Formats: sequence, structure tokens, C-alpha cells
Amino acid sequence: MSQSSEQRRLGTRDLLQFQMVDDPQVSSDGTQVAWVKSWMEIDTDRYRAHLYLTDLATGTTRQLTSGAGQGTHPRWSPDGRTIAFLATVSPPEGDSEVGEATSFRGRLPQLFAIPASGGEPRQLTHLAGGVSEPCWSPDGRTIAFTTLIDPDRGLESLDPTATDELDPFERFNRDVLVVNRVRWKSDSLGLLGSHYRHVARVQFDPDASELPQPMLLTSGRSEYTSPAWSPDGTTLAIAGNLDPDFEFERKQFIYLLDAAADGPTEPQELFGLEEMRSSDLAWSPDGTTLAVCGHNSPVLGHYGLQKLWLVSVADGSGECVTEQFELSLGDYSRNQDMRRYGGDDGPRWLPDGSGLLLLINEGGEVHLAEFTLAERKLTRLTEGDRVVYAFSTDASRETLVVLITTSTQPCDLFALQRGAEGLRQLTDVNADLLTEFELCDPIRFRSHSSGVEVDGWVMPPVGYEPGRRYPVILYTGGGPGGMRASVFCHEWQVYAARGYAVINCNARGNYGYGQEFSAATRGKWGDLDYEDNIAYLNDALAEFDFLDPERLAVAGGSYGGYMATWIIARHPNFRAAVVDRYLGNRNAFYGTGDIGFLLDRVEFGGKLPWEIPDIYLERSPIHYVGSIQTPTLVVHSELDHRCPVGNGEQLYTALKHLGVPTELVRFPNENHELSRTGRPWHRVFRLERYLDWFGRYL
Repeated sequence: MSQSSEQRRLGTRDLLQFQMVDDPQVSSDGTQVAWVKSWMEIDTDRYRAHLYLTDLATGTTRQLTSGAGQGTHPRWSPDGRTIAFLATVSPPEGDSEVGEATSFRGRLPQLFAIPASGGEPRQLTHLAGGVSEPCWSPDGRTIAFTTLIDPDRGLESLDPTATDELDPFERFNRDVLVVNRVRWKSDSLGLLGSHYRHVARVQFDPDASELPQPMLLTSGRSEYTSPAWSPDGTTLAIAGNLDPDFEFERKQFIYLLDAAADGPTEPQELFGLEEMRSSDLAWSPDGTTLAVCGHNSPVLGHYGLQKLWLVSVADGSGECVTEQFELSLGDYSRNQDMRRYGGDDGPRWLPDGSGLLLLINEGGEVHLAEFTLAERKLTRLTEGDRVVYAFSTDASRETLVVLITTSTQPCDLFALQRGAEGLRQLTDVNADLLTEFELCDPIRFRSHSSGVEVDGWVMPPVGYEPGRRYPVILYTGGGPGGMRASVFCHEWQVYAARGYAVINCNARGNYGYGQEFSAATRGKWGDLDYEDNIAYLNDALAEFDFLDPERLAVAGGSYGGYMATWIIARHPNFRAAVVDRYLGNRNAFYGTGDIGFLLDRVEFGGKLPWEIPDIYLERSPIHYVGSIQTPTLVVHSELDHRCPVGNGEQLYTALKHLGVPTELVRFPNENHELSRTGRPWHRVFRLERYLDWFGRYL
């Protein structure tokens, strides 16, 4: 296992050299694929992204966009002549002393269009609420999208000079947030205030010289997502919930909307499910049926496997057609820190309506599969220890492009032909960089815990020598309601390069091993999931002689941070811990986290904190902090709205009071996604603090 003389060990700053691939979009005729390449700009501490086109016959790639804009989410016009995309523009300067309380305003992407042959992009929107989910009409004359609006004000254009015209009272109180809704903040978007997501459209004329005027199609104190055009272009299917108390519900409905309306109209309710995690809607070619993934259990919440449902447009009746499969559909892989946002992972119909293309989560892998309606049969189109986390096809569904990652390859595009074997690699954006490093190839290992098989990975230190033992990091996963998978994780590769073995597993609570396995920890975090992690660690220690049982550390973020704290409060043998963006106080989570009021109602059978306070406290790691002796590094982000920063601060203060060695690393201007999409240099700093802590105590 000696290191090649031509290779070096991966370091923390090498993160800044990696490039990322996202969002493949195949042209309707199957000749080209548009995609997004992102990279980190060291001098400005930000991400850059541009659109690229690859010829599927020759493999030739050309850059389509340039300049300072962040080009993402490419979408082909039906005739293949134009690509719509999203790009950020410079926010208005405004007043240097007072910022907007609603932090998203003016900072979200706008809609652009560019000829596929090349040229200058044209901006199509200039909206305060930005643009997301762009979707072309079948005739190519209109683009539907979603945007954030205040229902009392409707669509608002960005006006950089508007603040100068305000009187002092209004100007210097722009930073005060007044809300009248429950979901007033979002970890991804920031402070929403009383804004809601709505559906709008904008006309597209390639010869027009003026900025088109977008039109709002929905309104009110409800939210809608996932616009999808009917094949005849007359109707938009959207997802949402018109119930006045929808913000306390996970349930989603499919609605139909008149696409040609002259203004906001009342959506027509079609069908509802207790949960549609992705809400991606797909019309059948004949326009009679809508496909969506979700489940209809009122108690399972995020633990429920996402099954395929077919909904009749005529009468709103729905049928689950994959009930017999213990699989979740879509990509729910986790522990990937080399993707920006992925791409399309929802169902796609075959042209004759005989079946659909789907992504399936199973046993730590995600694969593209074909599902036939007549036989109710799933056939994998990809195989191997890998994750397919996005896919796109041409109109015929014969030419497909998939976005793939493995444990040693970050992410790249591959082409395949339906019905044929083999993948053809289209991109290799990190090829030169990867040749510099000797990477760790994780060992797939299965253990047993309380009557179930626990699947996971053991990563040996790079260049480990037989007969030597190395310190071990048990890395507990986030979620629950996802799946640890065979993906590239720069962070773990860095630990392996520094001489640590890394262990992670799919304890109960994860997808990929059936519904019973996924729901086993509902309302009981810290029971079976704790048993599974410790059983897996112990079996790995017995199986692999390079693991040192005397030098153990545990780390994790989010629910993984919860589990890391839970573990050190019960297990005295860990010499170091890192608790990252963790949830420690279940009582406080309700109303402080952006999804706490939804998650905890699922966990505790609808009972609220003031109804069963002892149960909430019993499931809070902070309740057991008095038994912690392990030196613990606490890492948290200031703008984390998923698990607010007070969780980390409370743990840190308690450990200081108890005399347990601890430090708090508090990142400004970062949210819950710091380790994956945070500012590049913050990500490097975070890794350095982890390594410093492990170095001190292991």
C-alpha cells in the first residue's frame, strides 16, 4: 500500500482546484448536451459557473456563456435554437448602512436566453423575487417559472434607485422584518418575511429588442412549485397546497392552471399526496396522465419511500404503480461535497407511454432504471458501485446522458443508448488533477445489528502499512430520510490522506433498505441508529487489523451531529469528537429551525413540545451533556436556519462549564450547507479545524 513516487497526498486546499459538473440537458434531437461547469475562484472566494455544450457524436465541447454571471439551469427550447438559463446579476448597491430584512431580494438569479449557436445572452426578467424552475412551452413562445412575491405587491421589478427615493423612516427601517406567515425563513434562501413562491410566465421573442413583461399566474398566501406544461400547451400542472393552514402540513396537491390566463387564476385541484419530496411532475405523451413520486402515509413524513404515482387528468384518481418495490425514487444520496446542485432526477415518460425512466435508491447506490407499466417491471440501465444523481434524454428517449459519481471520481457526464450496454464518458473535468493524488478506495463492508444487516464503507488511510494500526473516525450521517452512498467525498479523502481511517454506514433511518428499515427510528433517534453505528464500528474493528480501537473519534453534521453528541454521552471510549451544525434541543427546534415544526410533528405522532415536554427532552442530546467527557469541537454557522446556531452555542457553553476540552468555531454568513456549498475558504478553514482537533487528541 505504498504511495506512488509520482503522486502526493490530497490536502485541504486542493478542494479549491476541483471543478464540478451539474444539470445535463440533452437537446430534443439528441445531438448535443448542455451542462454546467462550476469552479472556485480563489481570489474572490466565490463560485463561478458557465454553460457548456458537448456534441454527442464527436465528444467536442465548447463554452457557451462567459463573463461574471453565474450560468446555471440550462433548458433547451423545443426547436433546439435557444437555451434559457439562470444567472445572477450584481445586486443593487442600496444604502451601505441598512440592508433589506428579506435577505433574498435582488440576490436571486434572473432568467436569460442565449442562441445555442453562441452569441450574447439576453436578460428576460429583472424581478426582486428572482427566477427558478424555468420551463419552456411546447411551442417555444413562453417560459413558465416560479418567483417569490409579497401577495400584497405582486411582481416587483428591481430598481437600484428606489431606496434613494424613500423618506428616512422607510429607508432606515428596511432591515426590520415583519412577518405574518409560519415559513418565514429558509436555510437555502434566508429570511423570506411574508413572501411566497408563485408561478409566472414570460413571452419569448428572439427578435424583440425590449425586456418582456412577465405575468403572474397564481397569487395569494399559498405557494406553488414545479410548473410543467401539458403536451398541447394549454395547461400548467403545478404542485402546492391551498389549505389556509398549509404551512403546518407536509401534504402537497397537484393543481391544473390555465396557461393562457391574463392574470392570476384559481388553480384546479387534481390530486394530493401526504408527501411529494421533489414535486417533479411529468405529463404522459397523450396528456391524459401525470406522473409524480411520493407517498400517502400521514405518519411517515420524510421516512416514507418515494413511490411512483400515476394520476388521471380527467378525474383526479391516482394509483401507486411501484407499491411492490421497497425502493425510493429520485436521488437521495448524501455525503457528497463535490456537487453544486445536481440536476433532474424525476420521472420521464417513454414516447409511447408504455413506461417511464426513473432513478432508484437501493443499497447505497442510485441507478437509472426503466419501468414498464404493463409488466410493472423495473430494469436497471446502469450498474455498479456508483450514484447516478441526474439524467436527461432526447425526445425519443433513446439517447440518455447521466451524471455519475463514485467513491474515487467526483462527477462527470456519461452517455448511453437505451437498450444497449455500456457507458461512454463525455466529460473528465478533474482528470489532470486526480492524477496528482493517491486516493483511498473505500472497502464495502456489511455488519449485523439487532437482527438487521448494516451496510457501509471502511476507508483505510492512504498508504497504510500492514501491521500498523491507525486512528479511526466514525462519521455519522445527516438526515434521516436519505442514504449514505458510493460518492466522492473530498473531506473524507483528506482524512484518509492524513493517516486516518474513516467509517460510515447506513444505520436504520436511511433509504435503500426498505420501508421498515427507513422508519425504524421515527420518534426514537438515538436508539436503533445508535446501536447500528456502534455495532458497525465494533465489527469493523474486529475485521480490519489496521484500525486502532484505542484511538477513536466520532464526527457528524446535522442529524449526524445529533448522533455524534448522543454517542459520546453514552460511549466513554472516544478520544475526540467534532459536532457540526447539530440539533441538540428538540423543544427549541419547533419554531426555530425552518422545518422543525414539520419534522417534529412526524417524529412524535403530532404531539407538540408543550404537550409532551418530557419526551422532547428525552430525545435531546443536551439533556445528557453532563455525562460527556470526550474533548469536543463544536462547529456551527451563523445563518444556519435548519439547525440554528444556538444549538452549537448551548453545547459549547455546557462543555466549558463541565470542564470538558472544547472549542467553538462559528462561521459568519454561512448556512447549513457550509461543508458542501459554503464559501471556498471557509470550507478549507473548517477542514483545518477538524484536522487540528483530531491531531491534538488522536
